[in-house]
Amino acid sequence: MVKSQLKAGTPLTLYVKCAAILFLLALSVLIVACGSNIDSAQLGDPAVTVTIHLGDDQPGSPTPNLPSYWCGAWATQTSPAYYSTSSVGVYAKFTQNIGGNPRGVGGASATATVLWPDRSTITQTATTTADGLAVFSIPTMNRASAINKITLVTVTFQQVGLPICTVKDDHAAFFTLVVISPTPTPSGTPSATRTANPTETVFPIPGGFGLQTVPPEH
Repeated sequence: MVKSQLKAGTPLTLYVKCAAILFLLALSVLIVACGSNIDSAQLGDPAVTVTIHLGDDQPGSPTPNLPSYWCGAWATQTSPAYYSTSSVGVYAKFTQNIGGNPRGVGGASATATVLWPDRSTITQTATTTADGLAVFSIPTMNRASAINKITLVTVTFQQVGLPICTVKDDHAAFFTLVVISPTPTPSGTPSATRTANPTETVFPIPGGFGLQTVPPEH
């Protein structure tokens, strides 16, 4: 009876106050927990930022300027047939840079040095044309030791008042003599000869019964 009376006499406001206190405690715990997460995220895990450079502040390297002078050489045939030709043509050119435009150096002295595979050498000289071109004819007769081997041709240009320009081994003209088997000449196709018809012999038949034609003997 006492417990029932106490329960009946408990005011409703007491329950409301208790519920409010519990709600405030739970809310405080939740706020403290969220605050600790925010602080830890700001201190331990800083926001990642990515900066992308599209090359505006790092321009590419500019195109290199042409040199003041340069030279080159090349063979007209890189695999000439041995014995079918007695020489190989080699061209070389001497060029200068005038205001950014290439122009041949005319009247320059050009010396070609042929480096045969057997370590022997020969030289030829020529004078460049108005466009800076020098032409050489390299004899290949009696050079069986150069068959299937690379022969190099270096060239040096000289002109008064200009620097010497040399086409060195790593940029030299080159060719390789090769042996080519001769192609057999096809024999002529025999033509049919028409033979005249053999002459027939006519013998008379006794009794006047006409003529008999006897084919000739084969």
